[in-house]
Amino acid sequence: MNYKIVTAFNESYLQHSTFHLLNEFKENWEPNIEFHCYYYDVDLANYSLPKAKNIFYHNLLEMEEVTSFRKNFPQHNGTEGGAIQYNEILDAQKFMPKVIALTECAFENADSWLIWLDPLAMNTKDISFKTLDSLFPEHSDNIDLITLKDDHYFMAFNLARTTPVELLGDLRGAYTSGEFLNYREWHDVFIFNRLRTIYTAHGMNTYEFTEHNSPVTELIVNMGDKKNHSLRTKDGKRIFELSETQTSGDILPNRYKQLADLIRFYKPKTILETGTWNGGRAIEMALASFKNQDSVHYIGFDLFEDATIHTDHAEFNVKPHNTMEAVEKRFAEFAEHMKEKEDKTFTYELTKGNVRETLDKFVKTEALDEVDFALMGSGNSIETTQVEYEAFKNIPVVVIDHYFTKESDEDEAMPPEKYHGAKNVFDSVKTKMVDTEEKDTEGWTIFEEEDSVRKYILPSQDKVAGGGHTHLCLFLHDTKLENIPKELKSVPIIVHPRDCVPRDYINNNIKTNMTLIDPKKWVTKHDAHRQTAIMVSAGPYLDYGALHKFVKENPEAKMLAVKHAYPHLMEHGITPWGCILLDPRPITGKSTHNIVRKDLFKNIDLNTNFFLASMTDPSVTNFMIDKGVKLFGWHAFTDSLREEGEQGQQIQNQQVKIAEELGIPQGATMITGGTCAAMRGIGMLHTMGFRDIHLFGFDCCRDEPSKEELTETTGDIEGGEIPKPKYMQVTVNEKEYWTTGELLAMAQDCEKVFQDDGLENALTFHGKDTMVADLWEISQSKKTRPEFE
Repeated sequence: MNYKIVTAFNESYLQHSTFHLLNEFKENWEPNIEFHCYYYDVDLANYSLPKAKNIFYHNLLEMEEVTSFRKNFPQHNGTEGGAIQYNEILDAQKFMPKVIALTECAFENADSWLIWLDPLAMNTKDISFKTLDSLFPEHSDNIDLITLKDDHYFMAFNLARTTPVELLGDLRGAYTSGEFLNYREWHDVFIFNRLRTIYTAHGMNTYEFTEHNSPVTELIVNMGDKKNHSLRTKDGKRIFELSETQTSGDILPNRYKQLADLIRFYKPKTILETGTWNGGRAIEMALASFKNQDSVHYIGFDLFEDATIHTDHAEFNVKPHNTMEAVEKRFAEFAEHMKEKEDKTFTYELTKGNVRETLDKFVKTEALDEVDFALMGSGNSIETTQVEYEAFKNIPVVVIDHYFTKESDEDEAMPPEKYHGAKNVFDSVKTKMVDTEEKDTEGWTIFEEEDSVRKYILPSQDKVAGGGHTHLCLFLHDTKLENIPKELKSVPIIVHPRDCVPRDYINNNIKTNMTLIDPKKWVTKHDAHRQTAIMVSAGPYLDYGALHKFVKENPEAKMLAVKHAYPHLMEHGITPWGCILLDPRPITGKSTHNIVRKDLFKNIDLNTNFFLASMTDPSVTNFMIDKGVKLFGWHAFTDSLREEGEQGQQIQNQQVKIAEELGIPQGATMITGGTCAAMRGIGMLHTMGFRDIHLFGFDCCRDEPSKEELTETTGDIEGGEIPKPKYMQVTVNEKEYWTTGELLAMAQDCEKVFQDDGLENALTFHGKDTMVADLWEISQSKKTRPEFE
């Protein structure tokens, strides 16, 4: 077979890694393979790039379609002309050069396989025609397109067949014509996948390499993936040199707040850590210790720049590496700052190397006796954690990071067992011992049983690569130490919502509503704007006075309410602009608030827009049509809408395949956001372009239930479930609240939404003394903002 390779790069890509790829083209690829390198926004005269008869450089800015696109669509650069914070999926200017390079090369060549390599790609072995032949499956002459399952740095198009060329023509046309504006995302991969779905439905033959059968990933890697940053050349040099002055960015998951709380509680003076990494965690621990101490000494162990992709794999490390020199510089600056600003003393000592070797020397020194707090975080292998704990078993307080647990009984995905070093140590440590004291007067031996080691797994919702959650586990070796604070042992109640009716019922609702609602009146994505929106939920503590005042001060604001809030708003003289409906059950039945749904709409103002989810029971739709309301449809995304083979699978690149039999048009807007109408309402307003959304009535709690209510249960008893109490008491921010499973699920959604970077500065919460008010307060306290002096 004949092969042509194409890539595209600008100056940023060139300086990052494309230069290495170009050198690989010249040095380690067979000379008869053609390489077409399209460039833009870079002056090649400033660089000495590899030259060869088979390497061709093409200037994209000499092509009229590129310059015209930049002239016609300058605002679509991820910020919509500065109107919103940068969002990569709306940066059509970024993705257009790749599309032109790929399609131009395809149109200029024929009767060959055209292979796209991302500018961040890198081959790890020499490549010849024979090597490339081995990548392709048998009978590949009959295949149009070859891709990777979860990545797009490698794609192959069979230019000997018409279909791939036509697909690429449509991809190019989507950008040059401005049609890309009709898509939810303007990323070339998103649009390409939409086109691929259509072409595949019309007979295009595709082949997809999976993780388990991909020779591509063994030969060519994506250097945009941080796990590959530790790759080295054949002579052992790093492809990406590590900085001697700058460390990588800090990662501060929620469980590290627990770590800081432990340090503030146990007040250590000397802290030891394995896995210093970039030094950020060490500084956080020191700051916590400075709350009680004037002087803190830190002892750190790490591989630093000696780490390799092999040690990363052995210890399940996915973070970038740092040089010891850069970390020492950071510590020196921190020590100087603390001395100057707080008159606190921070000292440190770092050791580079594998802890399986370096700790053996350290434990023989007197320095170990001074350590009163140790954090184990260098590796996750069973062997490494065993070595570390054996060295630290006499230190008063020891914390081990990365105790892995599964997401739920239904989702048991976790990292491989060989990385469960923390669990292996935790399970092996005995927590009791028996001391013989004396014999009594009758000759019986008296035994006194006491705790020698206390151990705890701290609750956490931090996610881990590979599935599940990761926790800190704590060991107290000193019997004189106080027990762990109660709040650190609190176990979160996790609710796993599910659809309230069978999947087939929901699907039938959708099919019917697709025929009942005007095709032109479905919610679609809108450009971002700063008009104010109000989302009203039906919490019992909604302050109507505060809401009246806000509406008066913001008369142009659009108010969207849930159905249970609608009649109460009308009673208080407030007519919502919109009402969102999300309930697949009949209108004649009772809602979760024990109200007949039809009764909620006894008093309807025809000025209200009703936004009805496609999964809503058609009896609701027909009721609204008969009432003559202004009716709009929207699609609430749930896993049950996906093609059966994809259900339960992780969503890749924010793209899903909707079951065709539902009748939902290709490219229809899907609203995500949570388990109830109020949370989906936030998602809908955001989709409509609102970036100033005010929340009212989000409580998720209620007054204490009566004795009779406390006897109520919930659960599908007929389906074999064990009945559970309907009402439960939970603690948030050291305050106790009464709630239900459904309300708690909504609270969990609120917690996620408040931490969503995509909604940064878009939400404002109104309310106090409720569970969600506390969740909002907690989320705001975690946000770091610059302090200017």
